[in-house]
Amino acid sequence: MGSRAESILLAVVVLLSSATASAQPSLQWVNGPQLVFERESQSSWVTFELNRLTDVEVALVDPASSLVVRHLAAGVLGDNPPPPLVAKSRSQKIAWDGKDDYGLPVADPAKLTVRVRAGMSVKLDRIVGGDPYAFWSELSGQGDHAQWMVTGLEAKSDGSVYVLGNSTFYGAPTIRQYDARGAYRRTVFPPPAGKPVDDVQGWGINVRDDGTYTLQSRSGWGQASPSKTLLSRGGQALCATLVPTSASDNLCLTSVAGRDFGNQQMTIGCDGTLRENQVNVMLGGEPLPTRGFSGNLFSALSSDGKSLYVSGLFANDNAQGISTTGFWRDGQVWKVDLATRKTQVFFSLDEKDVIATMKARTASSIGHTSANPYAALQGVATDAEGRVFICDRQNKRIVVLDDEGKLIREIPVAYPDAIAVNPKSQALYVTTRFGDYGGNGEMALLKFGDWTKDDAPEVSLPLRSGIGKFRENSHLAVVEDKGEMFVWVAYTTLPVRVYQDSGTSLELVKDFYEAGPQRALDLQHMEVDQKTGDVYIADAQGFCFRITDWKDPQFVLCKQDAKTPLRASSIAIDARSRHLYTHYHWGTPVYRWSMDGDFFTPAPAGVLQKESVVTIPGRPVPTVGSAHAITPPIACSWIFTGLGERGIAVAPSGGLATLGVLPDKNNRADDYSGPLHYFKPESARVPWQPLRFSGFGGQKPRSGGIRFDPRGNLYVGLHNGNVNNMPQGFDRDPDFKATTGRIYKYAPTGSVEGGTLFPKEPAAPDKVYDIHYGPLGPQSRTPRFGVDGYGRVYYPTGQLPRVSVIDNEGNPIVTFGTYGNRDSMGGLPGDLVPTKDLPMAWPNSVDATDDHIYVSDIVNVRLLRIEKQFALSMNSE
Repeated sequence: MGSRAESILLAVVVLLSSATASAQPSLQWVNGPQLVFERESQSSWVTFELNRLTDVEVALVDPASSLVVRHLAAGVLGDNPPPPLVAKSRSQKIAWDGKDDYGLPVADPAKLTVRVRAGMSVKLDRIVGGDPYAFWSELSGQGDHAQWMVTGLEAKSDGSVYVLGNSTFYGAPTIRQYDARGAYRRTVFPPPAGKPVDDVQGWGINVRDDGTYTLQSRSGWGQASPSKTLLSRGGQALCATLVPTSASDNLCLTSVAGRDFGNQQMTIGCDGTLRENQVNVMLGGEPLPTRGFSGNLFSALSSDGKSLYVSGLFANDNAQGISTTGFWRDGQVWKVDLATRKTQVFFSLDEKDVIATMKARTASSIGHTSANPYAALQGVATDAEGRVFICDRQNKRIVVLDDEGKLIREIPVAYPDAIAVNPKSQALYVTTRFGDYGGNGEMALLKFGDWTKDDAPEVSLPLRSGIGKFRENSHLAVVEDKGEMFVWVAYTTLPVRVYQDSGTSLELVKDFYEAGPQRALDLQHMEVDQKTGDVYIADAQGFCFRITDWKDPQFVLCKQDAKTPLRASSIAIDARSRHLYTHYHWGTPVYRWSMDGDFFTPAPAGVLQKESVVTIPGRPVPTVGSAHAITPPIACSWIFTGLGERGIAVAPSGGLATLGVLPDKNNRADDYSGPLHYFKPESARVPWQPLRFSGFGGQKPRSGGIRFDPRGNLYVGLHNGNVNNMPQGFDRDPDFKATTGRIYKYAPTGSVEGGTLFPKEPAAPDKVYDIHYGPLGPQSRTPRFGVDGYGRVYYPTGQLPRVSVIDNEGNPIVTFGTYGNRDSMGGLPGDLVPTKDLPMAWPNSVDATDDHIYVSDIVNVRLLRIEKQFALSMNSE
């Protein structure tokens, strides 16, 4: 057959298929739901009939409260529906034993009605979070492993200001654009949805079967750092920074000191476009240090825009990590020709004067420690006349040079860090910063009204105390708007602040922490209280938040008392007994709390046994010292705070399942696989004793996410290296296969009535759902799935990004989600970039109640509340 005939035949097939689909009758009742009581057999039945096959759910409802008493059945009608639904039938007759979800007899079953809902779909109800000012909060913490960073700040000639920083712990870099006064305009990265594929393919994208795209990611600790460019270093924390350009429509990113992307720079559009990931060298003309650079990169454009001045870096070529000889030694400022990238020394301190040892530098005005690698020369700036201003930290001064490098003036300043020049006057702005690993430093903003004659600042503004553990530098930018000058300052442990220069003072215009209402900055793990609909969120820093008021939803910090936060990295909710279970860190037990008051109070589980004391070899661990600590210490991995958490789940019988190691001489504490343990509830003693699933998942798969359904079935997310049915567009993305898992179901070997669901380990999984669940990273950012009262499973596929709902046999019910950054609001107010589906960048946790689905998007740092809708819904009379 010729190609033309084949094309005609294909067109006919497509038209016939479309006609068949459109001819499918609308869903209707043939017989509405009825609850039938048969006196002779003392049996109860639910009956209904539809005009075609679809998904259904059947529930016994208390009409007085509208609450579900028994989730009777749910699934897709057809060849293989979950029991007790009958296969291949539009007409159903389902027996009911007169009991509720917990196996208890219903006192007056005749008062109940049956509700049948069919043909589930979804509609976005609201979005909580996505605060465009959230780069840092008071809960972010400090430390060498608390990776909240602000690494770039640039003001453009058109009045726009760009901020580059982390929006979550250990990953998810973002670039946001603001006006001169700090009003949010848009997100540049992650790039917006809806652009032509050619305009964003340089970020590394996968094109989905519907023509939309999503960003590829890198495997690693972060596991939620989209793109495969130098902006995201190996999926970990930021290493890139902004380098000034004379163009108002593009941004330059560089990673000179980055471990994975050293001495590279790339240019992106200010609207988020990147047609090609074209990377060029940043510093050229001389061989780079063999062991790389230390310090921080400061840069400034020359007045003609043809060169770049670079300071703050130095070679890491000796045992002290400080090189004081050679081309890349400390105490120098370099000038880079932007056309050729040839680099030459522009200014330098005398080689013999540069302090060479760590001890001497720490005691000097440089203040260099292993945690804070200050250079002898820090910030650099230029003015319109070509003069160059340098922060000379070693000599406690600002150095002013002409364009030939000749000294014009010295201004005394202790601990100078970053510097900026007012383009309309002789005003000079300087940040000062010092501090050691103990975090006892100070940071201030100085203004010199006239740099040509002032030896002391006319304004000295304290910014923050208690700083010092971070190696990132501070940032300054000056921008004009309608004749008024605004000074921007940013630092890793300081919210971005905007000050208006009134001439005699610096007046605060915008504080990003005060402007933004969001305090939960990492929505890692989320679960919903089935009784109240409250949402509980455990972030990566070990704090727990909840949302209780859906008319005015806010992330509210959970506390033990007025001053003590509740620490949690994994959570599990027992909605029936009103208990919250929490696990917080490497080598801590699971605790149980009462959860219905303003504060969370300990809920003892039994009598503390002396033999419950457990220690981890090689590492001191607090012993179990409270009767509400119901397990021995559990280690998910050594990763900092909550990043290594694999999950915990509470059973309908009150038992507990955990994913993690009980470290002893036979079990390594840094086992990332997350072995499964089941703890039988024991009122006579704590900690409860575990049953370990020794054959769980084969050879140390990576686990993440664990839940029970009301019948006691246990569900676990696992990655074992086998991914089937790769989505279209993802066949060339090895990280998708390397991290995508399945969900395994284990039927109980005991019963609730018998006192424990698992008196012994199951021989094998009862069912394996061959789906795309994940990503389950090698070490961290494990996802979470939900299981509702019917046994339907709600799970994320972070890289697609999509959320799917399947019934208990694995039949797909509904799938939703398309890529969008925080500017896509799904049609809600403030939607800057509309999408055809529910927008999300990285769904990580999914849970559901009878009426809503909840999704935490950990790249856009927001929670989506999604309303379940049904083509048909009816209650019996």
